[in-house]
Amino acid sequence: MILELHILQNFAPSNLNRDDTNAPKDCIFGGHRRARISSQCIKRSVRRHESFADKIKSGGGDIGVRTKRLKSRLSSILVNDYQKDTEISDKVASLIIGLIGLKLKDPEKTEYLLYFGENEISELAQIGNAHWDILSVESEKLMNSVKSEDGKKKKKSKTLNEELKPVEAAFKGVIGKSRTANHSYAADIALFGRMVADDKNMNVDAACQMAHALSTHKVDMEMDYYTAVDDLLPEDSSGSDMIGTVEFNSSCFYRYANIDLKKLSENLGSANKDLLLSTVKGFVEASIKAVPTGKQNSMAAQNPPEYARVLIRNDGFPWSLANAFQKPVRAGRDVSIEEASVEALESYFNKLSKAYGSEGVICDETMNLIKEKGSLEDLVTSVSDVLNNKTGGVK
Repeated sequence: MILELHILQNFAPSNLNRDDTNAPKDCIFGGHRRARISSQCIKRSVRRHESFADKIKSGGGDIGVRTKRLKSRLSSILVNDYQKDTEISDKVASLIIGLIGLKLKDPEKTEYLLYFGENEISELAQIGNAHWDILSVESEKLMNSVKSEDGKKKKKSKTLNEELKPVEAAFKGVIGKSRTANHSYAADIALFGRMVADDKNMNVDAACQMAHALSTHKVDMEMDYYTAVDDLLPEDSSGSDMIGTVEFNSSCFYRYANIDLKKLSENLGSANKDLLLSTVKGFVEASIKAVPTGKQNSMAAQNPPEYARVLIRNDGFPWSLANAFQKPVRAGRDVSIEEASVEALESYFNKLSKAYGSEGVICDETMNLIKEKGSLEDLVTSVSDVLNNKTGGVK
């Protein structure tokens, strides 16, 4: 089964997602320049939204954390939860990171950002506590072994103490692919996947595909010229003490995402139906509510979508409707850009339905504020009812 989410969202002047020049991201689509919000930006806003976390926790699930500071988190758990010595905990945390096949770039940070579930980090610390005696001794030996008698650094030995091998296997079992047999990945990792260059065994295939948001119309970037005046400027003085420019645009975006529900079920643990329901509901609700944070303090483009459509298909043949906007839509005297976008989207969907059929669709719920039809609650309830009534598991 495939769940599709189609959203139309019109933003007031904003710069929600910037490129390397601080300008709003854009691209060419259908031969015209379009405003764009990257899928990475949207994913982060969804997984960090409180609606997502609330739903996941209500289903007994877990949220992931992306960080280079895994060492300090492990050390903190060892100290606070298991009452271990702070200095030794730091050394043990460094050893744990090495045993799972990763490296520290400096004393406190890993080489790159890691994406681990909070449950995975807690389990690593729990194993560290269970094997504290050998880990504390070996971590001390390791620290001493990297320095020669004159205090200069030397290469670490690649030979692993035989007593540490089963401990290493326990650590790798927490984050390897085999964990899905008895455990679930964090919900956002189950949705969006994980890639670790140093160990493919840590990789998780994503259940969710998310497109870059594209404006349904062609866009021209605009420039805001601003000045700032010193509040303590002497009365006999004039002029600004700071001037600058900020680029922005106002766009109606088409947003699209789909979830392979079978793959999501596998990532979450096939027997955990409650968590599957909670994850899907949290994703749908957060996707509609979440807004990127770029330049919001100066522009406050907090504009909720007026159109959202959720479909669940049995045929595994998902449709992006982005091609509805190959020809940019236009606002008319009595038609807003958003109304024109809704009309184009539904017209294109009907054409695809005639060409390919829609027999595989088992859920089709629309929230359309323009026509005062449906609600967010209806969307979430319909999705939940269909998945909850599905017998024999998600296929």
